[in-house]
Amino acid sequence: MTTRHVHSPEDPALVPYREVRDRDAAGLDGRPGLFIGESPVVIGAMLRSGVETLSILTSERHAARAEAMVEESRALRGGRPDPDIILAPDAVLDATVGFNIHRGFLAVGRRPAQRSVQEVLPAPGTDALLLLVEEINNIDNIGQLFRNAAAFGCAAVILSPGCHDPLYRKSLRVSCGCALQVPFARSDDWQGDLSRIRDDAGFLLVGATGGGEHRLQDVAAKVHGLRPRQLAVVVGAEFAGLRAETLAACSFRAKIPMAPGVDSLNVGVAAGVFLSRLAES
Repeated sequence: MTTRHVHSPEDPALVPYREVRDRDAAGLDGRPGLFIGESPVVIGAMLRSGVETLSILTSERHAARAEAMVEESRALRGGRPDPDIILAPDAVLDATVGFNIHRGFLAVGRRPAQRSVQEVLPAPGTDALLLLVEEINNIDNIGQLFRNAAAFGCAAVILSPGCHDPLYRKSLRVSCGCALQVPFARSDDWQGDLSRIRDDAGFLLVGATGGGEHRLQDVAAKVHGLRPRQLAVVVGAEFAGLRAETLAACSFRAKIPMAPGVDSLNVGVAAGVFLSRLAES
């Protein structure tokens, strides 16, 4: 591996890391073809995943840990080259990035090629659980949904056109790097893809809604023992909920029974409850 020491924010090696927040705010255009990972947990996930990690930036005091992360992941990277390790004094890091890197580590990775919905669907006739996400643009919720999807063995996450970028730095951090673990695709024809997942791929679509006519546990009982067990949980933004046409496309519209006076849960929590219950069925 190559370890470089830099002593000025103007060093060319730091170009991808300059003004991280401003470039994040520009979306995919802020850093074309690349994304930023933040924290050792996320960078570890980057190194273990199929993405190419180009470099790791950290404080001089973390040199040994950075080198160990690269060494430990080498056997998992399938011959992909080691990322460069860039070490700098804390003051240079903060001046370059534009904020205090209190977690101590950043990395630059190459964005994987976008996949189509068809490409991430599991093979026909196999047991599979999907998470379908409609118009969620809260960065924390996107990260939490991917963490749930990984925890409960989802084969893929499918995003509607207006969902936030799962590889945005903060979403990726909230997901603990799971957005690099669970295959995902962004639909460009949401209603059409819902119909195709249901009718052509054979999935039962379970819409999560407080107004559902079924209790979640009753839906889990109905699908218990189905083979192949092909289920897709559909979640929407917390206040708007799922669109009427999306609810109409669902095979079941289900709710989580709650105590009197409580009518909803955070979408990440609700998705976790749905996925946990249906993963057991």
